[in-house]
Amino acid sequence: MSVESIPHYVGKPAAGTAVETHTQLKKNALNTWDVISQALAFLGPVMSMTFLTGYIAIAAGAATPLAVFLGGLTMVALGYVISQFASRVHAAGAIYNYAAKAFGPSTGFMGGWVYLFATLLLTIAIIGGVAGWITQFLLMIGVLAEPIPYLWIGLVIVECIGLYFLTYFDVRISTRTQLWLVFVSLALVVVLALYVILRGGAAGHSAVPFSLDAAGGFQGLAFGMIFAILMYTGFESSAVLAEETQDPKRSMPIAIVGTVAAAVLVYTVVTYAYSIGFGVTNTADWADPTKPALFSIAGIYGGDWLVALVFLAAIVDGFAVCLGCLTTSARVAFAIARDGALPTALGRTHVTHKTPYIANATVLALAAIVAIVFAVVLPNGPTSGSDVEFGYLAGIGAITIEVIYTFVSLAAIVWFRRQLKAEYSVLKHLVIPIVAIIGAGAALYGSLQPPPDPLLQTMPYVAVGWIVLGLLYILYLRSAKPGVVAQIGRDLSAMDAPTE
Repeated sequence: MSVESIPHYVGKPAAGTAVETHTQLKKNALNTWDVISQALAFLGPVMSMTFLTGYIAIAAGAATPLAVFLGGLTMVALGYVISQFASRVHAAGAIYNYAAKAFGPSTGFMGGWVYLFATLLLTIAIIGGVAGWITQFLLMIGVLAEPIPYLWIGLVIVECIGLYFLTYFDVRISTRTQLWLVFVSLALVVVLALYVILRGGAAGHSAVPFSLDAAGGFQGLAFGMIFAILMYTGFESSAVLAEETQDPKRSMPIAIVGTVAAAVLVYTVVTYAYSIGFGVTNTADWADPTKPALFSIAGIYGGDWLVALVFLAAIVDGFAVCLGCLTTSARVAFAIARDGALPTALGRTHVTHKTPYIANATVLALAAIVAIVFAVVLPNGPTSGSDVEFGYLAGIGAITIEVIYTFVSLAAIVWFRRQLKAEYSVLKHLVIPIVAIIGAGAALYGSLQPPPDPLLQTMPYVAVGWIVLGLLYILYLRSAKPGVVAQIGRDLSAMDAPTE
């Protein structure tokens, strides 16, 4: 049975005319590089190397490169797990569909519900964060003499308009925009890191950044790995493009595993440059999240002009992250709505461009509304509310996405054993998922440690509240709309496959 035979009426069709469906994405539109661009964009390598390395250095000290490397290895394991799903189940819902395959429709819905929440919050957080960083950049270069109230809200609205038009037309416009934004910004950071390494840093090369002693023992290294793992969040998002990819069986493993493996290499090289750039005995100089190491290194080895340039690169990369997050959250919402578990309008695609334009617009409208709420409610919201919005929503998003990482690894163990049969390998399909569970579980444990700020302490409760809401909703669907529940997580690629 072909998915085209499932009716999706927009009013009553005229007699003798075929029913046109508007719930499908464009087939065979994307190549491997397009899919890689999505993984890179959500990953946000420059953003991660700018704003997260300070948290790692607090615990791991000069051994931050070792924490980043080991944390990355666990994410390579997770990447392998997700790529095995993505190469076999070609669905825009990605983790939503994988969970349904392993555990059934109800549990699949909960996987999609939590993943949607995580990606939605990260989208909103990054859009607000980029607006705030732009205002800080304008202050840094002297365009603004002092903060202007509500300027960042205006920038959020401009961002949302730009993002909408980039995602409204052919999907390749957004993927290729992402690719260029990431490459340009990342190239600058990599060149700076290589320059520091070639100069030998502050006091020459050293093996100390890869020693356990530099982290103060295993405890410091393990705690640093918690934040190191967060640097890799988002690489799996390329799986949401599987329906639109020419050869997903080939492209998905390359994009998912290849991107996270490349990130391990780049992150390790750059953090090594940080470590020797400051001097391996001067860890206090970069173990401060409020003073990004990238900016400090740029100031030491280039000057104020280079600080401004790398700050601009971080903003450019941040905008690419906005695109990647929007692509992911909108397509997950689209997939769930197409199955009937969310308002059907979200499951519609544009007649010509075959993009989920209503889901895109809905996510962006929520981003604008949430930003306005933070600006109005917070005492300092009109001028710097973006900082609180970014930290709070990104924190909740991180908690929920780590839950999903653990969940999908468990789903893989179940599904691999049941589905692969003769292809099953204990190493590939049991040991590797367990490694992924350990890594994601460590990151989840770290994110649940109570921070000093009373607002941030509410983050786990918000995540739990969303999960409880999802449980109540699926119970309602099971009793009121069992037909909807039955089609949750459908594998449309299998339905489209030709019959023998």
